This record gives sequence, C-alpha cells and structure tokens, in this order.
Amino acid sequence: MSLVAVDCHMVGQSAAGDAGNGRYAATLLAAMAATAAGGDAVAALVATPQGARALERYGQTIGVPSADVPRLARAAPRALADLGADAAVFTYVSPGWNPCPILLAVHDATFMTDPQWLGARARAVLRGLVPRSARKAAAVLALSQTAADDIAQALKLPAGKVRVVSPHPAPVFTDADRDGAVARVRDRFGIAGYCLAVGDIGPRKNLGALGDAVRSLGPTGPDLALVGKPGPGGERIARDAGGTWLGHVDDATLADLYRAAAVTAYPSLYEGFGLPALEAMASGCPVVASDRGALPEVTAGAAILVEPTARGIADGLRLALDPTVAARLRTAGPARAAAFTPQTMGAAAWDVVASVLT
Repeated sequence: MSLVAVDCHMVGQSAAGDAGNGRYAATLLAAMAATAAGGDAVAALVATPQGARALERYGQTIGVPSADVPRLARAAPRALADLGADAAVFTYVSPGWNPCPILLAVHDATFMTDPQWLGARARAVLRGLVPRSARKAAAVLALSQTAADDIAQALKLPAGKVRVVSPHPAPVFTDADRDGAVARVRDRFGIAGYCLAVGDIGPRKNLGALGDAVRSLGPTGPDLALVGKPGPGGERIARDAGGTWLGHVDDATLADLYRAAAVTAYPSLYEGFGLPALEAMASGCPVVASDRGALPEVTAGAAILVEPTARGIADGLRLALDPTVAARLRTAGPARAAAFTPQTMGAAAWDVVASVLT
C-alpha cells in the first residue's frame, strides 16, 4: 500500500513555462491512478483552482504556491509530511529536504549538453540545481531509453538509477473523422492541405530550416502552420519560418489540426521523447521527423526520418506527400502509437515506486 504525490503545480497555470512538463506530470498522475493496485493511491500538488479541478478526479489535491522558492523550500515538504506520502515525483528540481523518497522526472539533458538552446535564467537554474536533485533522488524518470542513456551520461548517474516511464497520447488523438476535421479546420482557420509544426517555439525546434524546406517546395507545396507557445526568441523564430502561427490551441482543436494536415513536420535538433510526433501519428497524420534524439526510438519506422537540414527536411516532405507513402504512414502511425497507453505508463511508474520502497 503506497501513496505517491505528484508535483503538478504547472497544471492550470496560464504561463507555466515548458508546457510539456505540466502535461507529463498530469498524464503520469492519471496513468498511476488508473493502474493503482488495491490500497495504492496518488495525490497531486497543485497551485491553482483550475489545476485542482482538472486533477481532483484522480485523488486528493493539495495546494502549494506556484513560485518555486516557497513551494520547494517549505510548502511541498510540509504537504508530503502531512499526507504521509511514501514517495513523490518532482520535475527537474526537488526540495532540499524531503520526508519520503523522490522520483525526479528529467525530460532530457540538453541543459547540460546544449545550454545555448535555453534562456540565461533557465540555463543557470537547471545546470545549478538539477544535478544535485538527481543525485539525491531515489530514481530518475526518463521518457525514453535514448533520454535515459543521455541523462545518465550527462549527470554522471548509474545507468540503473534512470528508469524509463514513457508518456502516451491523450485519448482525443485518434484518426477518426478526418473529413470532419478538414472541414472544421478550414472553417476556423481558413487553411487546408498544410504542413503542421507543433511544440514550444524555441531554437531547438529548428523551425528556420523547416520554413526554408517548405518554401523550397515551391507554389505547389503545402503552406506551413505553427502551433505552440513561444520560448526564447519564439516570436521571431515563428515569424522567420513563415506560414501561419496559430498560437496555443486546446487538445480537441489540435487533434483536428493533425487529422486535417497533409503532413506534420518535427525537425527538432533533439527530443527526449517527442510527444507531438506521437500525437500526430495517433491521429493518422504522416510525420516527417528528425533523425536525432529519441525520435527514431519513438516513431519506430512509422515516420519518415530525415537529417534536420533544409534539404533533408524538404526531401522528407516530398516523400510524405506522395499518396502511396502517405497512405502507408496513415496506417502505420496509429499502430505504433497504440504501444503507448495509460496502462504501460502507469505500470512502469508503479514498478519504479516498488523498487525504491523495497
């Protein structure tokens, strides 16, 4: 019988930094709740009423400040002690003192290996605090085996300390009703037959090369549509890439955008997992992805992998737009995405909990 608390303070905040961190925490909480054995339970540390409402169905919610210092220095350890938590999950940075073992989720090690992709503050905080938190943690959670290997090497951790707990696409991401999605996207955004790019917009996403690739296809090629929150230099990057920037959208709209797209491009220079690529595949959209980081591992033959240069991306887009290839990818994508489920995620997480508590 174990109670595991998950720090979900980013859920429900309008400006929560990297949207992927909050999504992973909420997805992990839900997956562990769905797969909890008799007597096991989860609880969420939340910072907003919106977050509490979104997560209360999975277990108890406990309010903590949104600001990092008061949350990590005082509120979170006190909440864990009051709960009697047997273990807790934090993302990247954990409190200096904890009343229970910590599972530290680290999505990738680029803050160590490629710090130029981060803003100055994020770079300083992550490089200063994550290695210390990782050393103190009972286990480190990575989203893929590729990321696990890179994290262990960058942070000088024993390989066995870094465990893989992969996320899964939300249930809304399916290949159903593609014709309806095409109509809804055309009515709302006025676009059709486009190349879609999804993710927080920052230097790592390589959107400049993608914009050049799309333009090189000429007037008969697809237009570029961008979805995501801007990271460092994001607005300039989106503008320079060209196309239409749709900003941040909800999951139902994003699912329609995937289904209606001619292709989704994910030419990132590194990803520890690459959830947008998996969401697009689950939605039956052909995917052209970088051959870097965990994307080859995650897509596993169900996407076209390319060198993340303008020429490489353009060649991949031409291939994905071929009707025969596109039809194959529209079948292969959902089949590959089906390997990532709440059950696989939850079971992997509970296995890690059991290993640190025995």
